[in-house]
Amino acid sequence: MKKTKILLVADGGITPDLMKKMYELEEYNAEVTMIEDKDMYAMGPITDRMLQIELGGIAAAPTYKPLLDECKDKDIIVVHVASINKEVIDACENLKVAAVLRGGIENADLDELTKRGIKLINAPWRSAHAVADFTVGMMIAENKNIARAHKLIYEGKWCKKFTNQEYIHDMRTRTVGIIGFGYIGRKVIERLKGFECNVIVHDPFMDKKIIEEAGFKSVTLEELLAQSDFVSVHIRLSEKTNKFIGKKEFAQMKPTAYFINTARAGIVDTDALIHALETKSIGGAAIDVFDEEPLPKDSPFLKLDNITLTSHLAGTSCDTMRNSVEIGFDDLKNYLQGLPMQNVRN
Repeated sequence: MKKTKILLVADGGITPDLMKKMYELEEYNAEVTMIEDKDMYAMGPITDRMLQIELGGIAAAPTYKPLLDECKDKDIIVVHVASINKEVIDACENLKVAAVLRGGIENADLDELTKRGIKLINAPWRSAHAVADFTVGMMIAENKNIARAHKLIYEGKWCKKFTNQEYIHDMRTRTVGIIGFGYIGRKVIERLKGFECNVIVHDPFMDKKIIEEAGFKSVTLEELLAQSDFVSVHIRLSEKTNKFIGKKEFAQMKPTAYFINTARAGIVDTDALIHALETKSIGGAAIDVFDEEPLPKDSPFLKLDNITLTSHLAGTSCDTMRNSVEIGFDDLKNYLQGLPMQNVRN
């Protein structure tokens, strides 16, 4: 029986050592080979590449030439951030499944793959636990002034009174509004249960019955903004969600509410957010993602006293990359056994 040929493309994020698990697929009549994307040698260039593709589309990223040399006779290609673009797809004669071991699929040409009947899978919840942990941490850091106090102590200052002094509260007394009831949004809610928060949910792309059947209150966006003490976004960036939160939405929030973004910068109108913080029309914000990264030295964010800033760290965890491989492995094992794959995107 002819073996299914699988090509793995490791990099500095999903290393060859982590990717080795895929060799276990050889137990299911597969022949596995691996190359390493030397351009993506560490998380710095990987993060830059992800942002490059998110802002400019798949055409903005170069093709990894060794992938072209190796992919011709492969049935399955497994990548992390290497592009599976039209050039790569054209070079493949037998491709049946493309696997992108990321939460998003921006580095794969979905339209071209679909047109040719090639299945695309990804690892949608690979960083859900990491981002959920981080999101709750950002809520607490901003509310309790953890990062600000740390910075001031390093500057030789012992501060006991902050801008938000009149609205520092216990989490159990607060209402948290979650925008997006996907993998990450649900994990954030699970963690908030331990803090006894009141949680309300809005998802513009999901039937409210699904949210309510899961035991949570589904509300309109307007209701969520008006009622929440924390507003946290967990939707994907797309044409429909570009600047989903802007001037109008910030105007609907409480003047003591905190805005949290550990998703994507493009979901928010940055100018509107800065204006809301400068004018104190919202209480504060905790932001991990920015239109330009690294954050420029002249960024207006750096002049604010009511914001917590982090350097695109939410998904960072030693477990995220391992999760990616395990999710992809399970789907490919199913495929090789003639069973349905769980994370098909087309």
